[in-house]
Amino acid sequence: MIILLIIILLFLIYQHINKEVPILMYHRIADIPNDRNTVSPIMFEQQLQYLKRHGYTTISLQDLYHHFTLKSPLPSKSILLTFDDGYEDNLMNALPLLKKYDMAATVCIISNWIGQENNWEDYKNKPHCRTMDLAQLQEWLKQGMFICAHTVNHPFLPRLNNEEILHELASCKISLEHQLHIPIDFLCYPYGDFDNRVKILAKQAGYKAALGIFKGTDFWRNDLFSLKRVVISSRQPLWEFALKVSSLHMIFIGMRILEYRIKQYRDLLPPTLLQRIFSKHGNKKHINKNN
Repeated sequence: MIILLIIILLFLIYQHINKEVPILMYHRIADIPNDRNTVSPIMFEQQLQYLKRHGYTTISLQDLYHHFTLKSPLPSKSILLTFDDGYEDNLMNALPLLKKYDMAATVCIISNWIGQENNWEDYKNKPHCRTMDLAQLQEWLKQGMFICAHTVNHPFLPRLNNEEILHELASCKISLEHQLHIPIDFLCYPYGDFDNRVKILAKQAGYKAALGIFKGTDFWRNDLFSLKRVVISSRQPLWEFALKVSSLHMIFIGMRILEYRIKQYRDLLPPTLLQRIFSKHGNKKHINKNN
């Protein structure tokens, strides 16, 4: 009976993860050594080659939204590529490769950072770069790519009051729509940080869906306002990338969700209780060692 239950559970997990569309999260595409959030152009091209060779089709957030709301069919091996923050190297380095392999991507734009130097990253001792300016964003769109909102100033949204959150969400949408002359229907939460209050205000601001990462997301449920993404870093070999774009990508997300939940519950425990737990654990190890 136990074996049968395990088989049924594994089957249900497989059925669930097999229906999910991988949404990949990138930042910069450039040659920056030892920066986990920057993928080199060579590595990025290898990843696109892998996707092309194995029959993946890039889709847009609008395609995914219609799939969820209208049951519109998607290609059998659909995938979504997203770039946070709108760095200039997305246009210079990523766009030619995307065009070469006939793929599309969505860049998430911070309305107050358009055409700005990355002064917000000085503390990381990174070389200076710029975000795309308005003309470059228009070129990005002209080449068949997509844009979504990433707030006005890139704050931790749950730390703000309702009025501040609504300003970050609504003003970004209005500003981008006015400057780019396109509807901005989709949002990306800065740092993947949001809560139910933020989701409600995102709907109120007029968005159709929003991208998270793993924090605040539900492994079992598809929620248009907490779409799960898998992080693509500079530190992973191609075989790991292959797993992250397969049905097994949900395992990576599930592990991150579980890790976050454990940290949440750990933080709820009183410090004195944690000290007693670790003290007992240390004493047991000491006793076992003596025995």
